[in-house]
Amino acid sequence: MSKNILVALDNSDYADKVMLQAVELAKLYKTSLLGISVIDDSYFGNINETYAIETRDYWTISVQDVLDNCMKLAGENGIDFSQEIVHGNPAEEIIKYAVKKGVDLIVLGHLGKSAAAGFLIGSVAQKVSAHSKCSVLIVK
Repeated sequence: MSKNILVALDNSDYADKVMLQAVELAKLYKTSLLGISVIDDSYFGNINETYAIETRDYWTISVQDVLDNCMKLAGENGIDFSQEIVHGNPAEEIIKYAVKKGVDLIVLGHLGKSAAAGFLIGSVAQKVSAHSKCSVLIVK
């Protein structure tokens, strides 16, 4: 039985689907949700500093919008939802955050967006599932 559920969200098409699954699990287990979005700043290192700042700001606003929508959905379902945006390698940060918060289950999508390029990737879900110390639910 999961008592701490972490839902990892980006601004991809899968975020809504992932959050819906996480809310259903939180209702089933009568628990709150922790939401995390990770912005990979390594993508901004090789571009003009002004553009990097603008791009980083865009992604921060974009993922904050996703988290805010998820907070609204959780609230509508009577689920407490806390959220955080962190910077770094997405898989590593999700795993570190899960350990730090004593998470029992991580819920994330099998595809997401890389922070700068917007390409679909599957390596974050793969790395999290391979290296996490807790259970991982990958939503398709």
